[in-house]
Amino acid sequence: MVTRGGMRWLATVCLLLAAACSQPGGGGKTVATVDGQAIGLEDFKAQAAFMGLGGDPRLLSPDLRRQVVDTLVDQWLVMARARELGISLEPEELEAEETRLRQGLSDSDFERALTVHGIGYAQWRTALARRLLVQKTLELVLSPKVCITPQEVRQYFQTHRDQFRRPEQVLAQHAVLPTRELARRLVQKVAAGEDMGRAAAELGAPLVDGGEPVWLSRGHMPPALEDKIFALKPGSLAGPLASDYGYHVVKLLAKRPASPGDLATAAGRIQHHLAAAKMERLAAQWVNDLRSQAKVEYNQCFLDQGRLRPPGR
Repeated sequence: MVTRGGMRWLATVCLLLAAACSQPGGGGKTVATVDGQAIGLEDFKAQAAFMGLGGDPRLLSPDLRRQVVDTLVDQWLVMARARELGISLEPEELEAEETRLRQGLSDSDFERALTVHGIGYAQWRTALARRLLVQKTLELVLSPKVCITPQEVRQYFQTHRDQFRRPEQVLAQHAVLPTRELARRLVQKVAAGEDMGRAAAELGAPLVDGGEPVWLSRGHMPPALEDKIFALKPGSLAGPLASDYGYHVVKLLAKRPASPGDLATAAGRIQHHLAAAKMERLAAQWVNDLRSQAKVEYNQCFLDQGRLRPPGR
């Protein structure tokens, strides 16, 4: 039995919960507001699915819900600044990135993949366009501020020398066939002067890595197989070589010894790495500055519970 005092206490709690969920940025159909502009629940669902987290906020932890909302807030702030600067995303930029991400998938396979992640095509494309515009804005605004000096490159090389040491390597074309007989036939064809890629395809066993010669280091193959391949001379052909994966045929094209690495060879990679790291720091600081100038309010009920209102309301 609930006493009159208990009823008053329960009513007070309900009123407080209702107030918390009806404040700006905390109620209605919004998960947050930025300078009075609403970020809606559908925006959240689409962004969460785009990030690979699924479209149901109730299945996420409070920390993950906050992460998704913060991503939307940051995007809103950057896109607002983009409008002020006259920066926009060109249709061909969106098309090019979509083509790259689809990686040759058919329409049906692509739609199926989106369904698995809980997002429709229109939502996915909108989320992609939003991400691309943010990236473009950050690059246009901040890239001129990224400067990497020769001294920084040299210092990084000196303190990370182990990253640039190159082990002994061989350049090879490689095929794996299901039977010894097929591998033997491939060896015969290549030894007779036939192109290895064409010969392997005729036998139903296309070359590894699309037939492109690949530099191989030790540690990526069974030791017994590795020892035989590294003992070959350039121009030599080996096979059939048995392993747990089948029968290998390897054509060795070139060899290069281990090298400690040098600054001239590593400079380009270091420059790119340091520029990306500096760009990331600048972007974080710039977005934080935008946040400090904006009024951001969160729907705390949504962050805590994954729903816009407490249960029972």
